[in-house]
Amino acid sequence: MKIKLSSEWPYQLLFLIAVGFSYINNYELSLAVWLIILCVTIKRYYSKSILFLCSFFVVIVLLGTIRSFYYNYNLYEIIRDISYFIKPIVGLLIGYQCFRSKDNNFFTTIIYCSLVIAIIHLTILANAFIIHHIRYVNEIRYHGGYFSDFETFAVIILLFHKKFGLKFSLQKRLILLTIISISLCLYLARTNLIQMFIVCCGLLGLFQLNRFKIITLTCLIIIGAFGYKIIYDMNPSRGATGFENFLYKIKNAPKEIYDPYVVNDNSPRFHDNFRSYETKITILQVLNKDESGIWLGSGFGSSVNYGSLMWTNDGTQVRHAPILHNGFTTIFLKTGILGLIIYTSSILYLTFMKKKTAIPKLDAIKLLINSTGIFLFVSSLVFLGFYLKLDNKSLFVGGLLAYYEILKNAKTT
Repeated sequence: MKIKLSSEWPYQLLFLIAVGFSYINNYELSLAVWLIILCVTIKRYYSKSILFLCSFFVVIVLLGTIRSFYYNYNLYEIIRDISYFIKPIVGLLIGYQCFRSKDNNFFTTIIYCSLVIAIIHLTILANAFIIHHIRYVNEIRYHGGYFSDFETFAVIILLFHKKFGLKFSLQKRLILLTIISISLCLYLARTNLIQMFIVCCGLLGLFQLNRFKIITLTCLIIIGAFGYKIIYDMNPSRGATGFENFLYKIKNAPKEIYDPYVVNDNSPRFHDNFRSYETKITILQVLNKDESGIWLGSGFGSSVNYGSLMWTNDGTQVRHAPILHNGFTTIFLKTGILGLIIYTSSILYLTFMKKKTAIPKLDAIKLLINSTGIFLFVSSLVFLGFYLKLDNKSLFVGGLLAYYEILKNAKTT
């Protein structure tokens, strides 16, 4: 399988580095690398679309910073939160700056970057299997990672290769699809299944509603609900260690988003629905802080008091959390209802961005942008969306916008 280097390979390499560091569980290091790449790739001109999209996140940063002056927070805590909240801006701009040339094919770059990530992921798991003798779902995810939105996008692009004008041979396409798909499956991530469903439905045009598409979408939802009912009736065990454990997580997924009756009692229900507990106590703590908190939040530097020490995925214990699992809850904590309105507006902007065109490839990219916006809403409910430390969707969206604009300008000139 031959891989031909593009004249834009320096930008492709920088993009790969940015994506690669997003998988490293060291936020300070990955942000530093992102900022360096941002400076190296900076451009003189930016489109209204990317500036308008970034402006939503700039306003959230300004609102959170201004609100921090109303409270006696530690300077380090304020700077820490600012570093978290500038990530979407940095990611969008890096992606945009790396694909400002029509010679740098966005989709080819995404696929080959995913191939590198998949090979590294499979190598890590093979090493863990040999050295640590991993066998169970939780062990596979602990060593290999919990999700990969980036590889999911690559698989979707390969499945819809004709829509995006990719000219891979059948053999090359099957090799790429096999390697990346195996890697993706080994994350055992429910979120990536949802991502696959939403984006594929979007690319099939099912969200551009007419009578036939409404019927099709309704049938898919009914099939999904029926499948969930089967899993629910199977009653998979919480203590299971294999595929049954994965089914249990699917069964419990709705309660993870919000369970109003969960309490901090160290019970299985508490640990399973911890995201719900975070949301519940965040709302209570913001409401009890001051009257303006519900509208403007508690500002950067604020945190949620769990009421007891809690273990994190990093192996540390914390009592106060500045960043929560739910993106909407985190934004509400820092910037209140106003911040939620701004963030939701950014998602709606992506979801309805660009008009339908007569050019099939451009229309496919538009559908990919729009369906990514829909998925971002779901991702924000469970994984912080653009604000997750390990997130790279902002890189993808920024690059996709740039490539769309380059192709559109080339078609109209």
